[in-house]
Amino acid sequence: MFFKGVTIFVAVLFGGLLVLGLRQRDWKFMALNFIGMALNIGVFALEVRAQLDIMISITAFLALVAVFIVDIFLLSRETRHQPPAPFIFNDAVASARHPEPQKFALITSEKRFRRELTHHARLAAKELQQALHVWQQGNTALQRGNMNEAEKQYENLLRLAPTPAGLNNLGVLLLTTKRAETALQRLARACQLDPELLEAWLNRGRALSALKRFTEALATFDQAVALQPNMLEPWIFRANMLVQMGQYDAAIQNYDAALCLNANRVECWNNRGVAFSKMGKWPEAAASFERALKIQAEYYPASLNRVLAIERLGRFDQARQHYRHFLKQPPPP
Repeated sequence: MFFKGVTIFVAVLFGGLLVLGLRQRDWKFMALNFIGMALNIGVFALEVRAQLDIMISITAFLALVAVFIVDIFLLSRETRHQPPAPFIFNDAVASARHPEPQKFALITSEKRFRRELTHHARLAAKELQQALHVWQQGNTALQRGNMNEAEKQYENLLRLAPTPAGLNNLGVLLLTTKRAETALQRLARACQLDPELLEAWLNRGRALSALKRFTEALATFDQAVALQPNMLEPWIFRANMLVQMGQYDAAIQNYDAALCLNANRVECWNNRGVAFSKMGKWPEAAASFERALKIQAEYYPASLNRVLAIERLGRFDQARQHYRHFLKQPPPP
């Protein structure tokens, strides 16, 4: 009776592993457990017919143990190689010319700044030249990562001439150094001085987002879209904000609007795919990630996200193949 119970238990175990291999379309795993189940049934049949001797029992036992050990090895290897579950969402906007994300909008045009100085500050020629020099020094220090020097130069600039561009760039520095509340004050002042300064509106929205004031951030990005409806970045920032707020349908509509302006923005396709994944629309998500990778084959977020989406579709062999490719990519800096 004991032998019969053990044999049935082992048969059920291998049967379950066989079904697991079938569901995952892992034909090697499925074949291995089919052999284990068949071998176990054969032993049971010999026992029923009283044809099971000690040598056959030992051989069958060792074979079943070997099959089970291989099962454990295969399952542990799959567990070790499983990609992490969260989808990668890139909330930065990549520059059209440079693949590295430009999180905040910095104003570097000397022509624009000269125009601002003329409009917002009545300076003598010498003071105007000094303000321009200080502004350039601040921008250079910020771009080189010398935050202390950049902040010093921008503060000096604002004492000379509190221009919207100077306030905006100081706001960028404060956002970069995780001082969102102070940044928001500077950026709000920049928007007040120049209500049509797009960069200040975008950065103000990012500051509000960092402070978890999502409704206000969305309204700020709405203003940016209204200012420049034919520019890509306001649409992407607005779409990213909608994803963070869980409004996925609206986010996808905004990504589509952005892609009508420029269909080659890789982070836009990736984030569109993430929005679809949040809704459980795996075919659409996978298609968006594929489109991103056609534009930039080694784009790290979409490369992993594609694996996760294809896995949700049950295409496990294809997911493993793409994951092996993903593992060969260098991680983003």
